[in-house]
Amino acid sequence: MSNRTKFNRNTLGLVIFLHLDLTMFKSTQGPLNEYLNVRRSDFPDDFLFGASTSAAQIEGSTKSGGKGPSAWDQFIREFPGCNMATQGGQIGISHVAQYFEPYSNTSLDEEASKRAIDFELGWFMEPLVRGDYPESMRRLVKDRLPVFTAEEKELVKGSFDFIAISYYSSRYAKDIPTTPNAAPVSYMVDSNVNVTGYTEKSNDNIPISQTLKDDIRIDFVQKHLYQTQTAIKNGVNVKGYFYYSLIDSFEWGEGYTVRYGLYHVDFKNLTRSPKESAKWYHDFIKGRAIAKAMSKDGGMGDDDVELAAEKDTAFRRAARWCGT
Repeated sequence: MSNRTKFNRNTLGLVIFLHLDLTMFKSTQGPLNEYLNVRRSDFPDDFLFGASTSAAQIEGSTKSGGKGPSAWDQFIREFPGCNMATQGGQIGISHVAQYFEPYSNTSLDEEASKRAIDFELGWFMEPLVRGDYPESMRRLVKDRLPVFTAEEKELVKGSFDFIAISYYSSRYAKDIPTTPNAAPVSYMVDSNVNVTGYTEKSNDNIPISQTLKDDIRIDFVQKHLYQTQTAIKNGVNVKGYFYYSLIDSFEWGEGYTVRYGLYHVDFKNLTRSPKESAKWYHDFIKGRAIAKAMSKDGGMGDDDVELAAEKDTAFRRAARWCGT
């Protein structure tokens, strides 16, 4: 969609990029285990499934470390004049966004969780859909936040063909009391929210045979696929689901201490080994996946574990802008 086609819930294309920051959740029992029955056939025939990597985190620089040019480097060199108009391409944005749960059941923390989402996802989505920044940002950032002219609002509203939500897992949001008339510090603290979480780093001393048994990752993906197809049934125009990452890689904040990959990488000799999740995801896409409940020990291996909210539903927040 572009600014020639006004936004509505039926034309928005939402593409989800799922990063596995494993959320600790209570065991799903009784009727709630319906997610185990999710199938490829539950999704539209043209729904896109995939697994993502980041060239900078996987390959490194073009001319460093003996890498050489990638397929993308070659494409840019050989087809410098290619653009959306000549290729019939689409314009989209991939935005990293988390879901924030209130740290407590107080009204202050509940409002803090909403502000946290406004300052992370709403900052970009609200102008694209409604032509202005979230009200909470206007109230707190004041005149440091740009003001759109009427012409700019019309220009930016609906100026996309699809939205991609790239997310990890939930965080807790705790209200930080405001100080009246305090001088602004930076955009990092404008939201007046203290964001917390817990990360357990990977343990490379665990045997590779145990590392590859990652039932908890399969359980995590199953639950997200189930919620995604539920969103589709409720009218959200979700067009694709891409798991991140295809292989263990260098993560910006954690380096090599966490492992998101479907494939395990021995960072000493670069040997790649498929985890159980890689096999399961392959079979799921082919329509052959069998329902798989998480084992008692979770099959966690050396995977990083993110302790946050039970419901990891960042894309539900994105669906708010779809009118659902």
